Amino acid sequence: VPEGRKGGAQVGCRGACLPPSAVMMFRCSLLAAPLAGAAVVIDAMKHDIQQIQAGSFDTIIGKFRDDAVSAVWYYKESNGADETFLDEYQKVAKELKGIVKVCAMDCERFGKFCKDAGVADTPTVMIYPPNPQPSYALQGELTSKRITNVLTKSVPSFVTTLTADNEATFLTSDPSKPKVILFSNKPKAPFIWRALSAEMVFKRTIKFGFATEEANAELAKKFKVKKFPTIVMQRGGKGEQKETYSGEINFQAIHNWVNLYSESGMGDKVKGAGGSESSSDEAKPWLIQDIPELTGPSHNDVCFKS
Repeated sequence: VPEGRKGGAQVGCRGACLPPSAVMMFRCSLLAAPLAGAAVVIDAMKHDIQQIQAGSFDTIIGKFRDDAVSAVWYYKESNGADETFLDEYQKVAKELKGIVKVCAMDCERFGKFCKDAGVADTPTVMIYPPNPQPSYALQGELTSKRITNVLTKSVPSFVTTLTADNEATFLTSDPSKPKVILFSNKPKAPFIWRALSAEMVFKRTIKFGFATEEANAELAKKFKVKKFPTIVMQRGGKGEQKETYSGEINFQAIHNWVNLYSESGMGDKVKGAGGSESSSDEAKPWLIQDIPELTGPSHNDVCFKS
C-alpha cells in the first residue's frame, strides 16, 4: 500500500489501513472495556447485594445498629476467590431481601476502611447484630445456608406467644397500637413473623402475637379462624375493628398490609374520661368482656364512654 496521500486519512500506513473514525472507535472500545483483572462485578439490575463505600457505611449500617441486622462482604475486585463467592452471597441477599441488609465493600478501593475493620483476607463476611452485641467476622466455611442461618438467628423477636393467661392483656394494653396475630398449627413463630415484629417502625407501633391451634382454641373462635395459618388484625380503642389478612404469606406482602396501619400506633398516651391521660401499656381486659366488670380502673370506660 503506498505511503503518502498527503491530505488523506491514511498517511504512513503499512499493511491494511483504517480510516480515522475506525481508529478512534477502536481506541474508545479499549478504554470502555473492563480491565482484564476485574473479577467481581455486582450489577444492581441482577443482584440484590447493596454495594457500600467507606463514606456511606455509617449512613447505611452504623446509624441503624440499635435496630437492624446487617452483613458486609469485604472483597477485592480482582480476587478470583471473591468472584467465586459472588453467586453464593447473592443467594443470601435474595432470600433475606427487605429483612436484613446484605451489603458488600471493595477493599481495593477502600483499603484503609477494611484494614481498620480488621479485614486481612477476602472474602470476609462481617456480621453486624443489633447493639450492644459487637460485630464479628464469620469464621469457617462461607456457604449461603450458613450465612443465612447466622443472620436469621441474629434478628430479635418482639412477638408475644399467647396463652389463656395473657390473651386479654395483649389485646387490651396499648389501645392505640394495632394487634396482629398469627394463628398457626406449628409450635413456634416462623422467622418472617419474628422479623416483622423487629422491623424498626413496627416494633414501636404494632404488637405482634402468635397463637396456636391447640393452645388458643377459644381465641381462634373469637376471631372466627377456621384454617391455619391465618393472620388477623385488631384495631380501635376497644378492639372493635377486626380484619383478616387475605394476601400472600411472605415478608414483603404482609409488611405492606401492616404498614397501612402502623401510624395509628405512634401514640404513647391515650385520653381517658374527662381528658385525663393514661399510660398506653395499661391493660384493660374489660374492653373485650361481653359484660364488662365495673371496678375502680374500669369505671371511666364502662360508665362514661359510649
